[in-house]
Order: sequence, then C-alpha cells, then structure tokens
Amino acid sequence: MKVYGWSKTDVGNVRENNEDSYLVDAENRLFIVADGVGGSPAGEVASQQFIKSLSEAAPNLAETLKEKDPALDRNHREKVFADLLKVIQETNSEIFRIGKEINPTSPSATTCDVMLVADSVAFIAHVGDSRVYLLRGGNIFRVTEDHTFAEQLRAEEIDDPDMVERFRNVLTRSIGGRPHVDIDALFIHLQPDDRVLMCSDGLTDYLSGQQILEFALRYNGDELLEHLVQEAKDCGGADNITAVLVEVEGDSLDTRATSTFDTMRQVDILGQISLFEDLDLRELIRVLRVVYEVPHSDGDIIVEPGNEADCLYIVAEGGVQLTQGGLERSLTEGEHFGGISLVLDAPRRQKAVAVGDTLLLVVPADRFRELVFEDPILGNKLLWNLLYSAAEQIVRLEEQSD
Repeated sequence: MKVYGWSKTDVGNVRENNEDSYLVDAENRLFIVADGVGGSPAGEVASQQFIKSLSEAAPNLAETLKEKDPALDRNHREKVFADLLKVIQETNSEIFRIGKEINPTSPSATTCDVMLVADSVAFIAHVGDSRVYLLRGGNIFRVTEDHTFAEQLRAEEIDDPDMVERFRNVLTRSIGGRPHVDIDALFIHLQPDDRVLMCSDGLTDYLSGQQILEFALRYNGDELLEHLVQEAKDCGGADNITAVLVEVEGDSLDTRATSTFDTMRQVDILGQISLFEDLDLRELIRVLRVVYEVPHSDGDIIVEPGNEADCLYIVAEGGVQLTQGGLERSLTEGEHFGGISLVLDAPRRQKAVAVGDTLLLVVPADRFRELVFEDPILGNKLLWNLLYSAAEQIVRLEEQSD
C-alpha cells in the first residue's frame, strides 16, 4: 500500500506569528500536526520542538513497524505503541523543561496529533484539540476527542451552553503543560483510497465535519487543503490554520488491506453488544485499541473448562458452539461470551468450539482494565454496562431454573 501526504499552514487573518508546526514524512510514514498553545510563552517553540524530536525518532519507529504485522500480532502492536508513546512522553518532559527555562510560572505547550502508518493500519497518538478525521466512501468520521473543558462538560452531561462556549478552547491536556501527559492511543485499519485529515483548531473552529466532507467530495490533495484553509480564513481566520492530508493507495499485490476485518465493521459489531451500549463512535474507536482478531477453523476448540478466564470473545464471522453443564447454545455474529472474565479471575466453566471458519474479536481482561483506569469517563460507562449485562444473565439463569 502506497502512502502520500500533503500539508498546508497559514498564519490566519489576526495573528502575527504562526505557532503551528507539522511533519509530512512519507518515507517513514509519520505525519504530525502540532498547534502551539496560544497565550503560553513561545507556543511555537513547543510545537517546533515536538516536530524535531518526533522527526529524529521516525526512522527507528519505521523500522519497528516492519518487524511484524501489527494488524494481526498483538504483542507487536503493543510494542509499536510502547515505542511511540515513550518518544512522546520523553518529548513532553523535554518541552516542559524548556518551558520552565523560558518562564518558570507559565509552561510552553502544544497539542499533537501523530499518525504512524503501517501497510494496512494506523497508530494515532492524540493530545489536545487538534483533530483527526477519516474520509472513506463518501463519509467522514471524526476519530479523536477534544481534550477541552467544554468537551469534558459534554461528556459529564452538564447542560449549560454558555459554560460550554466559555471553555471551548480551554485545554485539559497538552504536550509540555505538565511533566507527564495522558495520551489517547488509537488503532485504526486503513482501506485503499482512505484519506486521513489532521488539522489544528484554526480549521475546525470554522468548518464542521460535514463542511469538510463537502470539500473533500470535490477536491483531493493540495487542492483540498487550499480550499479548506481559504474557507477558514474567509469565515474569520482568527487563529493559525494547519492541515495535513494523508492518502493510502491500494497495491494489487497487497491483499491484507482488503481482507482485514475493518475498523468500521468492528465498531458496528461492538455497538450491538450491551457491554458497549451508548458509546459513541470515538469511544468505540478508543475501545478498539485493545481489541484483537483471532481466526479459527471449523472444529477448533477455543476454550475448555478449567482454562484461565482472561478474555471476552465476540463472534465477528462464523459461529461458536458453547457447552456448559449439559446445556448447549449456538452463538452467531455479534454475540459474545466470557464477559465475566473482564472483572473476575476464575477458571472457565464453558467449552467453546468454532463452527465453520470463524473470526473472533478478543478483548483481553488486563488491557480492558487498563483502559477503564486510564479513561475514567469511558471506564464508568463500560463498568456500568458490564454490571447491567451480568444482571441480565442472572435473570435468564433464574428463569431457566424455574
């Protein structure tokens, strides 16, 4: 799969200097947008230092990507993320140190969206209110969540439009703002002809996702970025405006991109399950960070009584025959088993056998628990849904015993 990148930055109509920075490194398949935080001392220093540090790390990150297929190998996926997030954490500490030297009472800071592309997948690291959009098949999907007080108020369902507007651009996370930063780590599958737009809030303050899509349906590459940036300027342009566009082109010899169980299909299946009920697209994509594909052939034993209960299994394709205590149950696409293992360490009591060629989506218990603790708002939703699902199972068992 070939990967192409374009970029466009503009100071806008009001500001005298451009605090945004970006990187388009198609050779190492690393793409970045960093928006220096306005009002902080030398926001441009923070964004430029971020680009410099990640650019220096790009060749090593690219080499790590090539070792195995991160779409299929769980351990390798975790290694790539570990290396990427380590570089970002180290860069955060360095920017924090530099900021303290510039002004001890007010740190320099920047947002960041980083995308590292393998053959058919993308690793995304996100901090702040710059955004990443996926353009596919005439649709647009926003895959990142703004780290602002306004977004936090919405997540907590605080209905106060004036307060939301007041805190619209007040960040809850930034690179360099503190010695340590929480980073959203996202994993998405790419398809031929996908386009990914990474942009600072100087663009999204003026253009909605639907408006971006309308331009994307008419233009490509540099021409698309030219029109998006000009439209943001025509609508006000009070901030710096930066956009990076990445496009993947399918290779006839590379069949993995078309055979991989796609991110959006995974999202559709997760959304059907009570454990993930009421999660929006961006929350489901965050969950996919810890979801892995495991294929099985007809008759394969997936689990047996006595096995360690360490995963939730979701049927994506094919079927599963469950046997427990003389009772049998057939599962088809969208159904799942083993959910209790996400919170309770106990041996399996079921036998599970694949029916036909079967693809399972697997959620490891340890990674699920890490996700719950790393993201309290999302974690609370997941734990509540898990509790509700367990209660429904208890009711069903009681009804069967009557």
